[in-house]
Amino acid sequence: MRRKSAYICTLAALFAIGIACFTAKADAAYEYEDGFSYSKITKDIKEKITGSSYKKNPDITLDDLRYVRVKYYNYKGKEKEGELIVNKLVAKDVVKIFYELYEIEYPIRQMKLIDEYDADDNRSMEADNTSCFNYRKIAGSTNLSMHALGLAIDINPKINPCVGGAHGILPANGSLYKERDVKKCKGKYKDMMIHKNDEAYKIFKKYGFSWGGNWKNMKDYQHFYKVPKKYRDSGRYEW
Repeated sequence: MRRKSAYICTLAALFAIGIACFTAKADAAYEYEDGFSYSKITKDIKEKITGSSYKKNPDITLDDLRYVRVKYYNYKGKEKEGELIVNKLVAKDVVKIFYELYEIEYPIRQMKLIDEYDADDNRSMEADNTSCFNYRKIAGSTNLSMHALGLAIDINPKINPCVGGAHGILPANGSLYKERDVKKCKGKYKDMMIHKNDEAYKIFKKYGFSWGGNWKNMKDYQHFYKVPKKYRDSGRYEW
């Protein structure tokens, strides 16, 4: 009888371990390389973003989003861990992009969820924080932002400001970097600015992303975006 009980306990333990492993594997839906992965939105992340960057809306659900973990090098050349929330349709591309940026030791100031700044886009940009998802409208517009669907990433926004929009220069503390000529720019980190056909531009373009620095009416130098067919053909969004 004792042997039978021990056998049953052993089976139960193995079953529990199997369930735990399956759950962990399901949560870590995709791992490209060590330190570069994405997963579904966990309970902890849901609690963190709900009411902040994520609000009840008719455009996107938590199931449409993925939590991304990557490694990167900061401005001092130190290896760090970063996090983003992105649309599931671009999640794999995003992980690969940041792996390639990591491989060339591309400098990124920091990469935190915008919820660390109470989902305030201006505060996040002023902190030179690289981010993606934030359910919001385009600044100075009634149109939904690409960030609201997790389809756009802002890279080092302080040194790659948005220039020429409704608010002039965003973030305001990035005004020195309005001058994109490295020889003329007086910003401390001018050598890290994004330019057309530089390494960051080429890597994003390789995965089908476009760059706001190519826009005609204004220049959003921090902004890389990709709009999958699902959204491009919906007729609901004006970008």
